Amino acid sequence: MKLFLILGCWGREENGFIICKGIENIIIDLTKKTTQNIQIVDFLDSKYFLFDRPLYNNVHTALWNLQEKCSQKGHLVFSSELFKYMEEFCIFHKKCGVFLRLKMEKEEINE
Repeated sequence: MKLFLILGCWGREENGFIICKGIENIIIDLTKKTTQNIQIVDFLDSKYFLFDRPLYNNVHTALWNLQEKCSQKGHLVFSSELFKYMEEFCIFHKKCGVFLRLKMEKEEINE
């Protein structure tokens, strides 16, 4: 199984006008059991219970905490550029309803 951390929004429509159709972005591939990925998974489960339910409130704070708590010397969880994009996403899509969730997918078998 593959495991991904997803940052997304529900989308928004006002009076029949679609402002946003909703989007999901894979922000971390947690499939490989690296030391850092294990730390990230443990943090997301113990602090935000993401294996039980998506996070709908304080998503930006959760991303910031993840960056601060799980980055290792010379190896950030998110690059500075990606973190900037995620911050912009949270601001732009606030009215859509931003969420953070884990997504599992079956791995494709190459024959």
